[in-house]
Parts: sequence; C-alpha cells; structure tokens
Amino acid sequence: MTPTPMATIICSAIVFMLLSMTMMAQADDSGGGKPKATDLMVRACKNASFNNPHVDPVTEEFCLTTLKSDNRSTKAMDLRELLLVADDILRGRVTATGSTVKKMLENTRKGTVPMRVLSLCEVDYDTVLSILKICDAMIRDYQGDEDKLQSSELVSCVDMAYDCINECGSELVDMPAVGALVNENNELAMLVKLNAALVAPHDISQ
Repeated sequence: MTPTPMATIICSAIVFMLLSMTMMAQADDSGGGKPKATDLMVRACKNASFNNPHVDPVTEEFCLTTLKSDNRSTKAMDLRELLLVADDILRGRVTATGSTVKKMLENTRKGTVPMRVLSLCEVDYDTVLSILKICDAMIRDYQGDEDKLQSSELVSCVDMAYDCINECGSELVDMPAVGALVNENNELAMLVKLNAALVAPHDISQ
C-alpha cells in the first residue's frame, strides 16, 4: 500500500529527530563530555537570566548548556567572541531545521495544508538566516567600548528573527501530527530568546 503524504511527512520528522539525537550523543562521546564553563560564560549567562527581554525566562542552566555545546565558547576571550559563538550555534540549528523542512516538502502533495504550512516555514527559516547574518555582522564590525556592545539595536535585530520563528510556530498549529518539527521550532525559539538575552544591555563585569 502506498504511504499517504502525511505519513511520509511524519516519518521524515521522526528520522530527523532520531538523527539529531544520534549526533548529540556522538558529540558527547567524542569530546569526553562537555567542556567546563569559563568565568566569562558564567557571568554572561547569569546576566542573561536576569536581563531577559522576553516574558519566558532564559535560565542560566539553559544558557550554559547551550554555550558548552560548542567548544569555541571556552576559548572566547571576551564578550564579543562569546556572542559570535552563540550566534553560530543558533544559525547552525536553523540551517539544520530548514533543510529538514525542504526535504519534507519534497514528499508533500501540492495544494494541501501541509504544503502551505511547510512552504511558509521554509520562507521563515530562510529569513531568519538572513537576519542572523546581519546580527553577526553587527557584532563582528563593532569597534569601541565593549560595555556598549550589548545594545537595544542588537536586541531588535535578534527579535526580528524571533518573530519569524514564532510565525512558523503559529502555522504549525495546523499540522499537530508533526510533533518533532513543532518541538524543534520551540527549541529554536528558546535559542533566539537566549541570544536576545545575551546581547541585551547589562553589566557583565558584575
């Protein structure tokens, strides 16, 4: 019996989730465990948890776990370098999720609700990557007092990415069967909130 388009989409989402879990497990095994957080990471995450511009809190634990997933975080010499790593982590996750959506679209029948929803999310994720590229350039091009690196301008840049992720989440309400993609989109939203908290103005020297 030929599988239905929805069944194919669900299978694709499950495969994506299993592959993600396998990759995370391999990353843990290959590095002998996640690296220890540096004082810079702890201070940044502590301030981010206190100075979150969004209603939903970004915990210090979530922040540290995210940063420790990339060994470059422990080598960051200042806040600017740490923000660049956080931005790279987010862009990597968005790229991976966007690729999954594109593959799901290949197995989705045209003119259906899943096709519409996935197509909109595809546009949203592509837009997020374009926005984050701009945010990244703002951080890289920054010159001057590092205490002023964190700014409302950077927060606004990251928040534009959050709006796109949130828009995709609203569309996915019409596809409750694709739980893996819904969960991934929710995790992306948390990562965007973390980035916004990290770039929000506060005193990292405390």
